[in-house]
Amino acid sequence: MLQTERHQKINELLKTSGMLLVNDLAVMLNSSKETIRRDLAVLEKKGYLQRTHGGAIPVTEQVKSITMPVDLEYEESGEAFRIRANQNTDTKIKMAKKALAFIEEGDIVLLDSSTSSWFLARQLPDIEITVLTTSLNTIHALASKSNIRVIGLGGEYSEKYESFSGPLTESVVKEFHINKLFFSCHGIGLNTGIRESNENQARLKQMMISVADKSILLCDSTKIERRSFCKVCDYNDIDVLITDELPSDEYRTEIGWNNVKIIETNKK
Repeated sequence: MLQTERHQKINELLKTSGMLLVNDLAVMLNSSKETIRRDLAVLEKKGYLQRTHGGAIPVTEQVKSITMPVDLEYEESGEAFRIRANQNTDTKIKMAKKALAFIEEGDIVLLDSSTSSWFLARQLPDIEITVLTTSLNTIHALASKSNIRVIGLGGEYSEKYESFSGPLTESVVKEFHINKLFFSCHGIGLNTGIRESNENQARLKQMMISVADKSILLCDSTKIERRSFCKVCDYNDIDVLITDELPSDEYRTEIGWNNVKIIETNKK
């Protein structure tokens, strides 16, 4: 099958399925996985789809036609909330359960707009705590828990991230004193620290860390060594790292030197 034929077929399949996996496409189009990955990369650059972990989804509710010209604009690499919410769910549930051990009755807790924090919110017991958050989904998750006081931090709303950010949000955050901050990130590196996909989120998380007594990072292993645009902080700015697994003892040593408590859910 020629490349143009594969591209047209991928477009048609996206229209009907809404999401496609590399493995499935390789079988359906009788092509190698490497060929399919190259096809998806080309189509993403042209604006026809958005690649996800292991596959692709339409960039809009209606996939663009291959034959139509597209005016492309730069878009940073952070994925939409609805996509991330369905990725690595078992890992995020395990991390959330470990995070519960750090929450005590009477705490003032700050949850960022990550899906990891959303999983934590869903696991929270209905106890007397105050939760501040920038995430619309987290607010909804806590709405039925009558003993939890929920404070939504407003600002500029992002439909993609389903959360609030920007200068107004930052100005509100800095007025609070937080006991425990739970947050995630776009990527971490051995020598590059904790990073985000855009400057708005990086700056907001820097502000969150500055007002918290204890900062707890929820970061699954898929984010390790992921290239990310903006630095949030160094390891010595956080107190606890909860992950499923670190890739090497080199990571454990480097992060441990910064007095960070490391919790690996897959480590026995």
